[in-house]
This record gives sequence, C-alpha cells and structure tokens, in this order.
Amino acid sequence: MAKTDINNYDCIVVGSGLSGLVAARNLQRAGHNVLILEAQDRIGGRMYGQHVAPDQYVDFGGQWVGPTQARFLALLDEYKIPRFPSPLHGKTVFLYNGHRSEFNGFFQGFHEGEHPNISEEEWDDAMDAWNRFEQLSNSLSSGHPTQTAENQLLDSQTFTQWINENTKTDFGHWYFSYMVRAVGFLGPAEPGQVSLLHVLWGNKCAAQSEHPEAELIHDGAGQIPAIIAAELKNQIHLSEPVVSICQDQEGVEVKTLQSSYRAKFAIVAMPPHLTGRIFYDPPLPSTRQQLTQRVPMGTIAKILISYESPFWREIGLGGVGMGNTEWIELFADSSDPRSGKGVIATFVMGDRYHRWQALNESERKAVILSDLAAYLGDQALSPSTFDIVDWAANQWVGGGYAAFMPPGVWTNFGHTIATPVGRIHWAGTEIADRWPGFFDGAVRTGEAAAEAVIAGL
Repeated sequence: MAKTDINNYDCIVVGSGLSGLVAARNLQRAGHNVLILEAQDRIGGRMYGQHVAPDQYVDFGGQWVGPTQARFLALLDEYKIPRFPSPLHGKTVFLYNGHRSEFNGFFQGFHEGEHPNISEEEWDDAMDAWNRFEQLSNSLSSGHPTQTAENQLLDSQTFTQWINENTKTDFGHWYFSYMVRAVGFLGPAEPGQVSLLHVLWGNKCAAQSEHPEAELIHDGAGQIPAIIAAELKNQIHLSEPVVSICQDQEGVEVKTLQSSYRAKFAIVAMPPHLTGRIFYDPPLPSTRQQLTQRVPMGTIAKILISYESPFWREIGLGGVGMGNTEWIELFADSSDPRSGKGVIATFVMGDRYHRWQALNESERKAVILSDLAAYLGDQALSPSTFDIVDWAANQWVGGGYAAFMPPGVWTNFGHTIATPVGRIHWAGTEIADRWPGFFDGAVRTGEAAAEAVIAGL
C-alpha cells in the first residue's frame, strides 16, 4: 500500500524534462517547497545525452538553438553555457532519385545560395508553392489556433491534400513531404497524418527562416538538466511514475506506486498524450480527455554516428545532406570543435521508421551507413561509434521531436491544451505558442506554469 508523505509541498511537478525543471527551479527561487516526480530513471526527458568517449559528448535528444529563441538563450547565458555556430561551411549534398550532386546552398523552408541540381521547372514549382504556403501561414492569428470558420476549413484537410493541389512536379511533392517528415512542424509526421492547419501554425510560430538550428552547445544540451537539478538538491524522485492526481479546494494529492504526496498545486510537465494516462479525481473536462486521445508523438529514431575526424570537410563538404534515399532524408554535422571528432546526426522518420524496425539490429546499422556513404563516400562506412535512440519505443516519451495534431483536433479540442484544470497546471514544449517542439517552448511553458502557481500561492 502506498504511504503518504507527511511533507506538504507548495507544488508537485510531474516530469523532469526541461519545462518541469525550469518550473520547479523558479518556484524554489520564489521561496516555495517543491517536489519533482519522474517516471524514468534519469532526469531531462528529451534533453538527454551521453559521453561516447572521454572527450566526446553527443545529444540523443534535442541539440540546436536559434537566435530568436530568447528564453532558452537566456537560460544558457545564465548558466554560462557556451555555444558555437553549427558547422555548415562547405557544400551541401543532395541525393535525389539516385542522382548525387553538391551545391553551395541550403534549402529547408527557405533557401540560401544556390539551389540543388534539379530543373528550373521543378525548383520553381516548389518555391512558388512555398510562397503560397508562407502567405497562408502568415495569415493565421498569433497564439494557438482557435475555432474560426477559416481555421476549421484548414483543419479539415490533411497536408497531403494541400500538397496535391499546390505542386505539379515530383520534386515539389517530395519537398513538402520532406519538410513535414524531417523538419517536423512539431511531429514529424507523414503528410497524410497531419492537419494542414497544424503545419501552417507550426511554420508561423517556429519558422525555419529564423534559423532555429544556427548554433550547437559545447559539451551538449544534455548537460543542462543536471545543472538545473543541482539547485533543487534532493527534491527529485526518479523511477516514480504518477498514477493519479486528486484535487479539492485545499490542494492536490498525487499518488505514485510507491507513495502519496500532498501539495497546494500540481504542474504536469509531460507530452499531452502522457497526461491522459493519469487518473484524475474529479475527472478532467471531457474536451481535455478527448484531446489526450488525439495528439500523437512523431515517429522517429535519432542516430548519432561518430568518426575520428570530420573527414567530409577534407573534400569540401559541409556535413549536411538531404534527399529521397531509402532511409535517410536528412543529416547534419554535429561535431563539437573541442573534441576534434566528427559527428553526424541523422534520423529515421515516419513510414521509413516502420520499415527500418522490421530489420534486425545489424541490418538497421548497415542500411544507415550505406545511405550515408552514398552521400559522403565510403569513409562513412567505418564509424568509431554508432548510437541509436529509439524515441518511439520509449514508453515515457512515446516519440519525437514532439506531438502533432491530426485533422480536426486543433479546432475541436485545442483550446484545452494549456488551460489549467483547478489546481492542475500544464507545461511542456507541445503547449507553447512560440517555439513549440523546441527547448525554447519548454522553457516558456515552465516559466509560465511557475508564474501561475506563484500567483495562486
């Protein structure tokens, strides 16, 4: 039988990802008594990395930061965590329909420099469609999408429908499908799974044109949770998933399999679908319950591949590639210059992930290296380390980069995503209305939840 903690906390935070840690830290700094309950045997959620060699650290979760991500940049500056420009100097590799080319440019929602080696007809088709997409995205109101007639029309369509109506070439069709798979707009998702409204909204509040992958963090983003947790001393319980939250006019009782804890407020800092696993008394409003049934996480595995040096630079490549190869649609140089090692981050996403999972372990590694060698040459076949993080298989996360909205969800249930229920507040990158799916969104929602609880206290 669970025992009751005699401590009465001001707030219990459920989840020790970045948003939960920021919320707890801010509450403690305001003089309040806080407890964090974490289901996993480690802190950090999707902000997670490891040393793969004595002088080399890799990020298994998120890793980048951009110049307009003000709240996350402020956090890095506060803790004096240094950054460095993403190592993109050199040519980009494009491998499309079996044809490999190199070009001095980049395209991902916007383009800089040269365009890839395709026909002008194909390029113009994609860019003309992108201009229409941007205009439609910019027409949305700020904040979370609301139930307007225009939004309901956009929300009734999949992104596939829009792609089919707005592109004429195979490249144009692939380009937008690639954007929703690889870039994600939260997600990632296959274009037939996701609402057009959601993709437009994701582009508006977290635009690639704002360079969200401009910088990387020396020694990795995964160092940050421990730095924040050091302020909280022993107020984090690991391997203790929450099973129920009961509330009344006096406060909340939060139960785990091990114990029961009392507090005046709770902040649940988890992906929305995971909040639906908890039993609530009284029950959550029906629309909130319905929301949690309809917000899937993106289907993705992240792969970190290390080499003794970034050999691609010796042949003039920037370590960035994209294309419609069988397994890899995107990879990026993630090498920290302090280590001298070469690191490639890549992903297996969407339908590719399901096919890849059907292979055995050695086959999964072999096909990734084979694809990478097609981009970078045979040296890619001999890495020093090869690490897979299967986010879709993690029961306490459920996928990555973040959750996305299928058709009809925003306009019918989206208004509940950040709305407190009595003494229960929500946090997590998915509920941000600026930089959702990024570290900055996590910081913003953690700060907002703490501020709301402090006001209530």
